[in-house]
Amino acid sequence: KFVFLSTLSNRYRFPNKDRKGDTSAMILPRSPSLHRLLFCTLAVIATCRGSVADVADVSDVSDVSDVEEESASETIVASLEMELRPDRVVPPSDASDFEIDDNGEVPNCPVWASEGECEKNPSYMLRFCGASCASASVAAVARADVYDGEDGAAAAIRFAEEHGAEFQSLEEAAKLVGRVARELQDLLDADGYVAPRALTHCGKRPCTAGKLWNRAEELRKADVHDDAGADLLRALRKTGLEADFVERCERSLQRALGSVRQQREREWRRALEDEKKEAREEEERRAGEEAAERRRAFEADLRKFGEGIRRSLEREEEHEAGAEDPSEASVGPDGTVDTEEDRGVRDLVRRVQESFVAAGPQGGNWNATLQLLRKLRPGDKTTDLLLIEARCHDMLGDHRGALSAAGHLIKKAASHTSWIDDSPRMMAVTLGANAAMQLGLSPNALSFYQTVLQYDPEQQKTRNQYRGLKKVVKLMQKADEQIEKGYNRVAAGIVDDCLSAMRGLDVDSPLFRSKIQLKRCTILSGMGEHEEALANCDAVVELRADHPLVADTSKKEAYLARGEALLKDMDYDEAVQDFRAALDLVPDDKEHREERRELQGELQETQREQELWNGGRQDQRYNQHTGYPNGRPPERDHAKILQLPVDLDNQSQGVRCAWLKKQFKTLVRHYHPDKYKGNKKRGARKFNEVKMAREIISEEWDC
Repeated sequence: KFVFLSTLSNRYRFPNKDRKGDTSAMILPRSPSLHRLLFCTLAVIATCRGSVADVADVSDVSDVSDVEEESASETIVASLEMELRPDRVVPPSDASDFEIDDNGEVPNCPVWASEGECEKNPSYMLRFCGASCASASVAAVARADVYDGEDGAAAAIRFAEEHGAEFQSLEEAAKLVGRVARELQDLLDADGYVAPRALTHCGKRPCTAGKLWNRAEELRKADVHDDAGADLLRALRKTGLEADFVERCERSLQRALGSVRQQREREWRRALEDEKKEAREEEERRAGEEAAERRRAFEADLRKFGEGIRRSLEREEEHEAGAEDPSEASVGPDGTVDTEEDRGVRDLVRRVQESFVAAGPQGGNWNATLQLLRKLRPGDKTTDLLLIEARCHDMLGDHRGALSAAGHLIKKAASHTSWIDDSPRMMAVTLGANAAMQLGLSPNALSFYQTVLQYDPEQQKTRNQYRGLKKVVKLMQKADEQIEKGYNRVAAGIVDDCLSAMRGLDVDSPLFRSKIQLKRCTILSGMGEHEEALANCDAVVELRADHPLVADTSKKEAYLARGEALLKDMDYDEAVQDFRAALDLVPDDKEHREERRELQGELQETQREQELWNGGRQDQRYNQHTGYPNGRPPERDHAKILQLPVDLDNQSQGVRCAWLKKQFKTLVRHYHPDKYKGNKKRGARKFNEVKMAREIISEEWDC
């Protein structure tokens, strides 16, 4: 018996005499099979000597099972149905509803009973609305389950979390939860169920009431209120407790249940935020559809304009075919004679129009048409030609050219006549405002609408567009101010309002909306809302990468913004790809040499972080000869991956393990492949990172 206990206390070291009589320590290898062989041999010896009880007392030292992972089985080991409001006032079975009360009024018994008046005003309701109260006061019964890996206290706290809204006071909740814990534990004890040692033991011995109280206080200070409440329930189950200690535990239990309720309310508010996010995404989807519909209507107006040009060209051809000698000079109505130069201008104008409508009334041949337009003097360009020029620049993604041509058209066609919606000058207003917003020149965009209202104050569509755009510009300025001050959360709300205010505006194009989404991605990434930030960045990159009219500078801007967001989300593989894509979009010439150098430096720094994160690289220190056949091990901030508090190293082991259990359970459920609603690739990466981080920290903290 002495040899056996000494062996365990000295971790399998025991004295042994050699031939010369010297005492040395023989160390047995820590092999599970040798452990079992040693234990069985010594148990037989102890049994023969009548010391079986002593062996049983320490048997669990050599074979301690770990706590099952939270994401594992959901096997129910015990169940109990409990009435939530056992102390409620129940009307007699023969109670009835009065038609008129003592004041001569008709009580609305069914409605009042459904609104809970039977408990709020029982003296009146039980007297005059007894039948309605009897039907409304059906006992609310809930089921409390104990899962494998729990005990009665843990199951009772979970029961309180699920049904906390049913209790009118914390005192009532504490009484019922204590009753649930006792009855569940009695069921478990009757079935011979053994709870995990991590719940019931403090070190190698079962926890006393005092140690459970101390552990609960540590957990409470660390904001792990559910585990703290469970420890208080375990402490209250101990026998021989003093009255003041019981009272202190009950008060702490009420506070723990209140904190758990507040925690559930915070989770409920987060769920509401998620619902708002989904509603906002649906609203943005509908806004995109509306913008596409307005774009189709605008394209229809431009097609109608092209059909008018075609008819004009056909009439000119018929007129020239009927003329006797088209080469002879003609006299105009004002007596002027057309010169050779005038005929050359008319011929060039016709070639511009023919080039524009050659592919169809919707327009085409953008570059060739612009080449012909450059041969004309500015004074020879009519409103139709200026609209064609603005359209060509817009389709080529040259927003400055479109803005300039639209501005010249408005200046030339301005008059106090009615501005009709599908006229060339109104289409130029839409093109010019869109181009200005794409360039970030909101005052120029507003000036287009101001010009229209200056000449035609009754133009209702323009008035609505002007007011809406003015609101959007004001919101964007406020968002920029909040970003400069560092108030990212306030700025995010303003950006959301800005996206909502854009609905119905002609400037609400997908490309302009992508500028706001990119700003939103940067804001949310700075707030740590990586999931929603990357969703916005992904939408912008997808739109700009596939759009034929987006310039390389805009594509580069999107890749860089997403790369920075990926770095903050610790996704170094994807970040390297985005920085490389941005670098490929920068021209390799003297003008962009400095920009390429900066991007190359940023890419190389990201690649170094990628190597440290992934590991696997072999060097002089990490190779097969130094005991690292797989190369350098990954260097990751596992506490950051699990979103653990930064000061957790200063806490006790129980608090650290409780936080580890809590965060692992939350994150592994959030990123589970069957439940995660975001980017599936990101969800799978996060799921694997969380599991690996939990394994490493569990081994480090001995949880």
